[in-house]
Amino acid sequence: MNKPEELWSIAVNEGLNNYDRNGQPEIQTLFLVGASKSGKTTLIHAFLDKDDEPKVSLPVEYTYIRRTNKYMVKDICYIWEVDTANISFINLLTKSEGLESISVLFVIDLVHVHDLWNACERIEELKKNLEAKPKTIITFGILGMKYDLFENLSTEKKLILCRIAKHYATIVDGHLVFCTRKDRTTMKVAKDLFSHLAFKTKFSHPLRFDLSSPVIIPKGGENKSDINYLHNTFEIQFAHLPVTSKMDDDDPAKDASYANEAIDKERKKYLEKIEKAP
Repeated sequence: MNKPEELWSIAVNEGLNNYDRNGQPEIQTLFLVGASKSGKTTLIHAFLDKDDEPKVSLPVEYTYIRRTNKYMVKDICYIWEVDTANISFINLLTKSEGLESISVLFVIDLVHVHDLWNACERIEELKKNLEAKPKTIITFGILGMKYDLFENLSTEKKLILCRIAKHYATIVDGHLVFCTRKDRTTMKVAKDLFSHLAFKTKFSHPLRFDLSSPVIIPKGGENKSDINYLHNTFEIQFAHLPVTSKMDDDDPAKDASYANEAIDKERKKYLEKIEKAP
């Protein structure tokens, strides 16, 4: 039998070997894409267990989080919050920085239904643009926020919105989750999805497509729907609602209500750098 000192030496050496093989942190870039007040910052606060009320985000915001892996190395995820109208920023950053692995989580407001449709159409467009970069590994997800208000809609309206979200989740081959910050159980699923996209942890929740509870559709769990049928049904169900989505050429960065001298200066420098890039 080995002496305690020998066992300790073996354990230390094994640990050092693991560190040598895995000493470098995993680095991931996660883009949270959604309209203003869709719940992007709320999700970050929930993942970090912050209790303070999130502030209104700028059109593009940046932060990062770290997580200790099994080798006691802190993996890093760079997080960009991107307004739907500024979605082209993702293509620019991916190209200019040569990003090899990115995740994109679309945060959709289940109450503002026209914003939902607009966001879903941009999902498909973004996927096509990113797939033109063959060296970049891309993982997608769709998160529907404000389920507590969504469940007050009629069964017909809920069904068509669920089918639209499911259709686009299938197109991008990503997970689909509905949640509300007012319910810890649904936020736990949302946080698991966030962790999966940010740190490649497992997302092992079973499929649930039941209008009486928040939707969970794992990657590959459903088939695509007839988009023309969905569009026509959507128009019938929601024709009475005003379209509040921003126009494609709107740029929130030019909105005076978002003005910030330091950020605007850095943004200008960054855009000039991108324009000069080959």
